[in-house]
Amino acid sequence: MRVGIIFALALGFAISGCGGPEGETVEITLFTWTRPGEAVVNQELCAQFEADHPNIRVEIINEPGDRAMDKLQQMVAAANPPDVMSIHGAYFIPMAANGALLDLDPLIEEDSSFDLQDFYPQLVELCRYEGKLHSLPRYTSVYVLFYNEDLFDAAGLGYPDRTWTWDDYLAAARKLTVDDPDPERRRFGSVIDFWGARIYPWVWASGGEILDAEGKRCLLDTPESQEALQFLVDLRHRWHVCPPTTMAERRQNIAMFVNGQVAMFQTGAWDIQQMKEAKALRWNIAPLPKRKQHATLLGMENYAIAAGTKHPEEAWELFKFLLGPEAQERMARELEKQPSRQSVANGPYLEQEVGYDRRVFVDALDYACQAPNIPDWDRVSHFIQEQLDLMWIGEVSVEEGTGRAAAQVTKVLQEPRQ
Repeated sequence: MRVGIIFALALGFAISGCGGPEGETVEITLFTWTRPGEAVVNQELCAQFEADHPNIRVEIINEPGDRAMDKLQQMVAAANPPDVMSIHGAYFIPMAANGALLDLDPLIEEDSSFDLQDFYPQLVELCRYEGKLHSLPRYTSVYVLFYNEDLFDAAGLGYPDRTWTWDDYLAAARKLTVDDPDPERRRFGSVIDFWGARIYPWVWASGGEILDAEGKRCLLDTPESQEALQFLVDLRHRWHVCPPTTMAERRQNIAMFVNGQVAMFQTGAWDIQQMKEAKALRWNIAPLPKRKQHATLLGMENYAIAAGTKHPEEAWELFKFLLGPEAQERMARELEKQPSRQSVANGPYLEQEVGYDRRVFVDALDYACQAPNIPDWDRVSHFIQEQLDLMWIGEVSVEEGTGRAAAQVTKVLQEPRQ
């Protein structure tokens, strides 16, 4: 079904009643990709929605595995899309470019109860493709520096703060590292996930970029980008302050932090639930250290409505409810989700007593950057990761690896799109 037809259906809100003819029950689907704890909250929220909308029933399709976005794209390709869907930020633009997502602007214009201005404006702009709004963030996320307070205290070090530079980070990592043949006593100052989005904040902090403004040339081979990657590689191979890791070992890396084997770990609010399970762990957060400037990654998980939905009115009602202040406040309170609504972020989110400095997350939105999000990103990102893997294990130099990655990515991006 063409998007324009759906627009016409959706704009019929003003003259049609929600839920179809009186007494008729409409069933819609919601696609999520959550772990068990969040899945329970989603089920409870949908039960509340159904109680408020007795003519609508919601079927939740939850895919918690790593292949969730593959399954979602397969459903869309088979012309059987979920009515409302949760989309990883990296997949939003390709799906919008393929016409899979409904334009929300007409719906918002017709519904005075929906306050778009409450969402952070920089997040809203990132949800647009070719000027049209195709999704909104159910929450946002940024990378920050998590640190072990006990290990810093034992080393006689002051805690990280906004003034920290790369030099401060390296000095602390060296002092916090314990090189001991006994694995039980060995400790690293830091752990680095040397892949994709995890390295982008370091590139931006040094003044580098991943792609040019037109999205047609890879800039990892510039001196600024190379400086950042060399700094990270040196943490492992020159200074020996972080363990050898691979892209597949991210869960192992957070486990090392939780177990006190590493003192500093770059991650986001999504890992706080696991940290809270370690009752003896004393931790807090600080901004990532700066070079030329502060930088971090701006992440989002978005809700969208399928362009092919047969029930645009009911889908819009569910979309509004799941993005409402009450739902966002509950997600923040129970699941540590960083709100995308300003009223929730600067109100209940910061007011809740949590034992760590949530202001770091909120303030980071002022300097957070979005990862490359272009329709062709899935065609080129593997070229970058292949070279990052080789740099990380020392098989190629940073100069050689970035040169190869930049050449391969730029070649593909400048080819005509099929």
